[in-house]
Amino acid sequence: MKKTLVALALLVPSLALAQRQYIDVGSPDFRPLAIAVTPFSAGPAAQGDAGETLQTLRDDLSLTGTFDLLDPRSFLADASEGLAATAIRFPRWADVGAEGLVKAVVKREGTAVAGELHVYDVRGGREVLNQVLRDTTARGLAHRMADEIVKYYTREPGIFRTRIASIRKGKGGWEIVLSDVDGRSAEVLRRENSIAMLPSWRPDGGEILITSYRSGRPEIWGIRVPDGTPRLVISLGDLASGAVYSPDGKRIAFTASVDGNSDVYVASADGSGIRRLTSDPGVDTSPTWSPDGKRIAFVSNRSGNPNIYVMDADGSNQKRLTFKGSYNQTPRWSPRGDQIAFTARDERKAFDVFLVSPDGGRVTRVTQDQGRTNEEPSWAPNGRLLVLSSDRGGKRQLVVANPAGDRQRALPSDGASPAAAAWGPYRP
Repeated sequence: MKKTLVALALLVPSLALAQRQYIDVGSPDFRPLAIAVTPFSAGPAAQGDAGETLQTLRDDLSLTGTFDLLDPRSFLADASEGLAATAIRFPRWADVGAEGLVKAVVKREGTAVAGELHVYDVRGGREVLNQVLRDTTARGLAHRMADEIVKYYTREPGIFRTRIASIRKGKGGWEIVLSDVDGRSAEVLRRENSIAMLPSWRPDGGEILITSYRSGRPEIWGIRVPDGTPRLVISLGDLASGAVYSPDGKRIAFTASVDGNSDVYVASADGSGIRRLTSDPGVDTSPTWSPDGKRIAFVSNRSGNPNIYVMDADGSNQKRLTFKGSYNQTPRWSPRGDQIAFTARDERKAFDVFLVSPDGGRVTRVTQDQGRTNEEPSWAPNGRLLVLSSDRGGKRQLVVANPAGDRQRALPSDGASPAAAAWGPYRP
C-alpha cells in the first residue's frame, strides 16, 4: 500500500505536466501567457519571408492581449538549438520567464510560402503543436500561425484571417476598403461617386451592406465580396440606412423614415417583406442584433435624448437600457452576447466608446482622453476586440482596442482618413 501511494505521488506531477495548458481569457484570474518567439529559420531565398512572418506573428499575438511577448534580447538559450524537444534547453527558457515557446522554419514552395510551426510547453518540456501551414504571402502565413496558436491556447478561433471593411473619402468619391486586422494589405473593393457610409457584413462574408446616396437620397445597397458588384437592397420613404444582417443572414434590420417619422424596420435578406418594428413619435434608429437573433438593440430619443433601447426581434417588449449620458448612439452587440458597445458624448462634449450590459445596464468605458472623437465601434467575431474610428493624433484613423480599453493600437491608413469600419466574420 505504501509503495502504491509513493508511485501515485510520483505520477501526479507527470500527469500535471502532460495536461494541456489553456488560457481562460474571460476568467477573473486571467493573466497573459508569457511566450517567447524565436527568430525563424529560413530555407533558400526565404530570408525576407522568414523575417516578415516573424514580425507579423509577433504583432498579431501582441494585439490579442492574451500573450505577454518576451523581449528577444533577454533570451538565454542558444539560437542554434534544434526543433526537436530533446534538443531544446527548456530550463534556459524557464529562466527568462517563458511559459510557451514558438519556433518555425519558413520556406518557399513555388509561389507559396510554407511554414513549419512548432509550439512548446516550457514547463512540461514538450512540444504541443506541430503544423505545416501555407499561404500566398508571408503575412498571410503569419496570420495562419497566429490563429493556430490562439486556437491551441484558448480553444477559440483566431481572428487574424478576418478582414475589416472601412469607408474612406478618396479623390472624386468614396472607397470601400478591405484590410487585414492590423490595417495592412488594404485593397479597394469598390469606388462610389456618391456618399457611402455605415458598412456592415453579411455573416458568411459574401456581401457588405452600405448606405449610399447614389440616387440622391439614402438607400441600402449590397456590395458583393470579392468582386464589388452592387445591388439595390432597400429603398423606402425619405431614407433607408444603417442596415445590419441577422446572425443567420436571413433578415436585415435597418432604419427608414416614412412620412417624416424615423423607425426601425426588418426585411428579408433580398429586401422583400418589409415590416416596421417601432412606431414611437420619437426618432428610432441604428439597430443591432443579439447573437442569437432574438433581440435587437437600437437608439431612440423618445425619452428626450438619444439612448440605447432593447426589444424582442418582433418589436415587442421595448425597454430603455442606458440612463447615463445625454447622447448615446451607434450600438453594436458583442458576438459573445454579454456587452453592447456604443458611442456616447461625455460632460466635456467629447465622444467616446462605452460598453453596456444588455441585461443589467452596467456601463463601462473603453476610451478616454484619446482625441475628441472615438466612435462607431465594431466587434471582432470572437468578441475579444473592437475596431473604432478615432481622431487621436490629429486625423481620422482606425483603432483596435480590447473591451477593457487598456490595450489599444492605431492602424496604419496609407495617408487616408477612414471613417466607419466593420469587422468581418471568420473566413473558411
